[in-house]
Amino acid sequence: MASVVARKNKAGAIVSYQVKWRLGGGRDAPWQTERFDDVDSADIFKTAVNEHGQQWPPGWVRGRGFIGSLEGSDNDRYRFRRYATTCIENRTGIEEQYRTNCHRDLDKWIFPTFGECDVRSTDHFSSETIRAWVRGLEKSRVHSGPAPKSGMPKLRKMSPKTIRNMHALLSSILQEAVEAEPPLRARNPCELTRLPRKDDDGVEGEDIEFLTPEEVAGLITQMQRRTDQLLTIVKYGTGLRWSEITALTPACLIDWSTSAPKIRVKRAWKKDGMGGFYLGVPKSKRSRRTVRIPPSVVAAVEELGGRRLEHDELFFTGDRQQRLSYSTFDGRWKRAVRLAREHGLVPPQKRPTPHDLRHSHAAVLISEGRSLTYVQRRLGHESIKTTSDTYGHLLPQADDDAMETIERALSHEVHQGSEAPAASTPGPQGCPAKAGGGRG
Repeated sequence: MASVVARKNKAGAIVSYQVKWRLGGGRDAPWQTERFDDVDSADIFKTAVNEHGQQWPPGWVRGRGFIGSLEGSDNDRYRFRRYATTCIENRTGIEEQYRTNCHRDLDKWIFPTFGECDVRSTDHFSSETIRAWVRGLEKSRVHSGPAPKSGMPKLRKMSPKTIRNMHALLSSILQEAVEAEPPLRARNPCELTRLPRKDDDGVEGEDIEFLTPEEVAGLITQMQRRTDQLLTIVKYGTGLRWSEITALTPACLIDWSTSAPKIRVKRAWKKDGMGGFYLGVPKSKRSRRTVRIPPSVVAAVEELGGRRLEHDELFFTGDRQQRLSYSTFDGRWKRAVRLAREHGLVPPQKRPTPHDLRHSHAAVLISEGRSLTYVQRRLGHESIKTTSDTYGHLLPQADDDAMETIERALSHEVHQGSEAPAASTPGPQGCPAKAGGGRG
């Protein structure tokens, strides 16, 4: 149930009243707030929230109050809730899981503020209202991953990346209104929003743990299942994503009997939008790639069965030969990490995830002087910017190697120059004087 909380200044005087409730009334639902200058207005709004099932009252715009009615067959199609839902449903060239995620994010983060607004209105959708909404997201507390089986989930600030994703979704819908025929809006107000940096508060950097080859080897020794050890070897040796490595079959093995064996990444597990999975093409054109592999990976694949298995038989599966889920492997991975830390094989401050094997694979390549373009193509990143943003900070080591190479070249030139005839002595204004020092 919604409640009214008096907000006081440092002197103890009441300066405003805040209505506070959980969206939809769920115990783990995100908190919602609205501020009022007087308690009577706050009480009226609180009653409206309670009457509408702990949702924002229809027609209310956060921070602005009730807007004009959009009722009627003509105007109702411009109500943002209806317009956005239609836009997402009619989009082509996207995966069903992405469509499902868009509807989820609209319901949870965008409709509570803009659902009853008119997509045509410059009052409802302005740089001011967009900034106020983004500011609300910055103050939101969310939990990541599945909810715990008991107790309250650990909440944290919404990450800058998530805020950017929500803003991009809203912007894409308003852009459709700008490009409609005839146009419904003159411009997209989201273009004027200053968004939080991706590296604010170190959130992005804290998500990555780079493991050294010795630490990876130590982790492998703490795994009880041989198949888990082999999966770790293949993942670290190829840099494949989880959805890609768990889709590998003998059909993916290319030039297997030559001196340059490869793995062809042509399938990946994908969500079907209804809670299930299916095998489809990888996430992007760049993801469909061929990866050279070292002898250790070849040996691991051979131990798993290699080409002796059926053409489309998966190398990595669950106990019942079904798709190996990330959560199933992750539980065993965390146990190995804990044991490795206890035995001093991994530093106590490191808490790597299976995905960090992909990051560590890239780190090794960069430390050996491989270019970001090479790493981009090997990892299957669609954009070089993704590679640069994620691994660009590792380039100082490559810079050091480059500086040593340049210095060796320059030292060679200086050494050769010392054996050459002496250069003429500079004259006035830096001009070389003639031989003999005379003016002739």
